[in-house]
Amino acid sequence: MTRDGADVVIIGGGVIGCSIAYHLSARGVRVTLCERETLGSQSTGRCAGGVRRQFSYRRNVEIQQLAVRLLERFPDEIGVDPSFRRTGYLFVLTDDADVERFEGLLGMWRDCGVDDARWVSTSEIRELTPLLETDGVLGGTFCPSDGIASPHEVTIGYAAAARRMGARILEGVEVRGIDTRMGRVTGVRTSAGDLSTAAVFTCAGAWSGGIGELVGVSIPVLPYPRHVFVTEPLTRIPHDHPMVIDFSTSLYFHPEGGGLLFGMGAREEVPSFATEVRWGFLEEIGQVASRRAPALLDAGVRTGWVGLYESTPDHQPVLGPVSALEGFWCACGFSGHGFQQAPAVGLLLAEQFIGEEPRLDLAPFAPERFARGLLIPEHNVV
Repeated sequence: MTRDGADVVIIGGGVIGCSIAYHLSARGVRVTLCERETLGSQSTGRCAGGVRRQFSYRRNVEIQQLAVRLLERFPDEIGVDPSFRRTGYLFVLTDDADVERFEGLLGMWRDCGVDDARWVSTSEIRELTPLLETDGVLGGTFCPSDGIASPHEVTIGYAAAARRMGARILEGVEVRGIDTRMGRVTGVRTSAGDLSTAAVFTCAGAWSGGIGELVGVSIPVLPYPRHVFVTEPLTRIPHDHPMVIDFSTSLYFHPEGGGLLFGMGAREEVPSFATEVRWGFLEEIGQVASRRAPALLDAGVRTGWVGLYESTPDHQPVLGPVSALEGFWCACGFSGHGFQQAPAVGLLLAEQFIGEEPRLDLAPFAPERFARGLLIPEHNVV
């Protein structure tokens, strides 16, 4: 690769990077995307594929409303079926404080256009998910138009569409340095050679902090391993069974390939880039499942994998330009919500980059908020 240049170099070929590559290319921006492994091979390809609007922060709900609209028109715009199935999202609550907070969010969700989100009683929960034991359950929230989509199809779809628009998508190419001069980006150094550019988008997920270190920019993103398992086929699982989240424990499950895909956060999480499956973690999940979803204990586990949550102190993404270095942009730190936010975030950042008025203001997610103490936590994190 020579220094023939690009308007933008995107570091990271997960769904976020590919979405930005497409939306920028569609606006006439010359894009080169560098992925050190293969597209979607890290967190994107290891996530549960959920798409929901039930967030605690209004701007996240608005972003998700836009993302859902983009997923709906994905086949026509991108030419790929994203396998978006509206099976619903069910949050199961066992704590009085959580009940009060979720009940209080229903009005905000409806103000944002999520008209079908509703409170459900314990008896309704039993009807929605007969797999769930409801001892101690106080109720929950359910949105039938939330659901699941395919991370693979969305990522590959955006990448192919970006290529059709003229973007260069480079796999197996690692960015090893970023050149700067007089406070602005001038190029990148990669394992395949150097490339001149005036702008870089950091879309490296859990590794974004290391990209920031290349130019002395602090990006407070830490990696947290998250296990995902899939059971052997189960006869009791209807195809339209919702995604179920036991909020207090973070245990979740949804249908997958005739069985159940399930996972849960560890009790004492510590940052790590380890992605080896700890099969002993199934015992910890089993202790929760025995009380809440014993059907998981009856099914054999067919496979398992580990992905990395790219978490920030407020569980909100880091989006937009870094004021201390002209041309250095962030799109990382999604704290488990990157896949579902990717369609909208790619569009919004592309609008901002070319100087259009973004249809949603991303200022609350600006990189400088950490230094300024302007954190607005997202509470509905699994």
